Amino acid sequence: MTEPFKLIPEKGNHDIFVFGDHASNQIPSELNNLGLSGEDLTRHIAWDIGTETVIRQLCEHFGCVGQLAGFSRLVIDPNRGTDAIDLVPEISDGTKIPGNSNLSAKDVQQRIERYYQPYHNQVNATLKALGNPFVIYIHSFTPHPHTGEKRSMDFGLLVKHDPSSAEVLRQNLVELPQNFTVEVNEPYSAEYYNHTMDTHVTSPALRHLAIEIRQDHIDTEEKARQIAALLADCIEPIINGTVSPLST
Repeated sequence: MTEPFKLIPEKGNHDIFVFGDHASNQIPSELNNLGLSGEDLTRHIAWDIGTETVIRQLCEHFGCVGQLAGFSRLVIDPNRGTDAIDLVPEISDGTKIPGNSNLSAKDVQQRIERYYQPYHNQVNATLKALGNPFVIYIHSFTPHPHTGEKRSMDFGLLVKHDPSSAEVLRQNLVELPQNFTVEVNEPYSAEYYNHTMDTHVTSPALRHLAIEIRQDHIDTEEKARQIAALLADCIEPIINGTVSPLST
């Protein structure tokens, strides 16, 4: 049974929340893989490859609570508003999604009620219970989309409401010996694809980081653990240090 979310229990740290909208490629059995092949379901169109391990490792490092979406974004995308044209995508990176074609309003509403809304309700409930946590939001991106140009950067930071935290993380990452390339609002801009953060994080002005990781850095368990460890080391001084107050 495909669940709307998975919670990672905290281990005593109430000050941090780590989560990811696209951490799963699970599709409910009754949707028959949306008519896709097994290969398509392992591609980036179905999920943000590697992010579950990164999120779990960050939660382990900080001892904090985490949340993972339990369903593929091809079922319904939690990082879109319910009125978005691509809330239930019919095409993703050039691939047609047969099981999403010609859906009725009732079909879409059922997915909202079964997966989308419970996921968002839990994000909201967790943040309210924590009060004023530092939020870490994890995504990953393909190095080479089928319908786009190759992406050479290693990390993207999606920045809209907390530039101070993002700038410190950018500096910390580029100073590492790996010579990482870090871009702001790439490969996507927080001005356009920021529904989850806008809904839950930016209105109460919570300090946060929204991080995109190139998938070939985290496409195995070992590599994802290594990147998570690097991120934890770079993020820890932001949480505990003297970064200036959140500014808009």
